Amino acid sequence: MTVEDEFLDAWVDVEEALPWLPAAPYFVAEEQRGPLLKALTGSGLSVLEIDLADVRREGDLQAALGRALAKPDEYDDNWDALRDLLRERGASTLLAIAVVFSSAPAFLRADVHGFVRAVSILQNLSLELSDIDEPYGQLELFYVGEWPSAR
Repeated sequence: MTVEDEFLDAWVDVEEALPWLPAAPYFVAEEQRGPLLKALTGSGLSVLEIDLADVRREGDLQAALGRALAKPDEYDDNWDALRDLLRERGASTLLAIAVVFSSAPAFLRADVHGFVRAVSILQNLSLELSDIDEPYGQLELFYVGEWPSAR
């Protein structure tokens, strides 16, 4: 079996498993947190939950991601180091990770620019890691909290 075949066989279609999800990036209402975690836990993805209640800037988020991923000491808390860490891990064994950011609106309220930038960078990283031409695995990102509804 090729790496591409293994990649495709292991892929979890989260939008099929959770048809109520909005389009990516996945902003999930707090009341859907339980169903989200339950579905993800049974999906084959490793679930990491990171509480953003005390995150006030991008560096805080980078440090929280590093702790959740049990990064080695030689990695700094920055986006390039996170990318390198995930690519190295995905090169040896395909990744299958769902990161659930709880209390995400706290970070948004503390630093709008940092929050939007982080969502953008992480979304691009997720797409990069999931590229069929050079697959490292699957990284799915969920931002949970009390979000204002769009009317």
